[in-house]
Amino acid sequence: MMISYENHAGLFQFRAASIILNQNKILMQRAEVNDRWFIPGGRVEFGETAEQTIEREMLEEFGVQIVEKKLVWVLENYIEFPNKRIHEIGMYFVVKIQEGHPILRREGEFLGIEDGFVHRWVELDALDEIQIVPEFVVPELRSLDLTGGIKHVINRAVRNYSIT
Repeated sequence: MMISYENHAGLFQFRAASIILNQNKILMQRAEVNDRWFIPGGRVEFGETAEQTIEREMLEEFGVQIVEKKLVWVLENYIEFPNKRIHEIGMYFVVKIQEGHPILRREGEFLGIEDGFVHRWVELDALDEIQIVPEFVVPELRSLDLTGGIKHVINRAVRNYSIT
């Protein structure tokens, strides 16, 4: 059971995500039904750690194992849509995957194992050319310090489109 709770006030969820960097590019994901890109991951299951979540998600979405991981951001994400409010806690890890895995050679947009998502490697210098959510991702990627500790990020966003 995913850690997600919805009531009259809105939706609460706990999410974990994998920042995968390769040759000055980052792996991004979007739902097939829209054009907003995000860092691959998913909701944490009850009784599962955030580390276990990213390991499970990478296997489910790409069939790849994580060989190294480092927690870099803890996110408090507050999003207001015209039809819904979301309060999300997120844990973002920089991860390394198996060397030589075919996903590292993919170009353009491509499908993974899990239905409903499109993926693509995006040059770090070209992050402004696509719409990335949550809004904190682009500036934080530009200042990412792998030698430092864990950064606490608070993101508040108002979006002018509805979600279901």
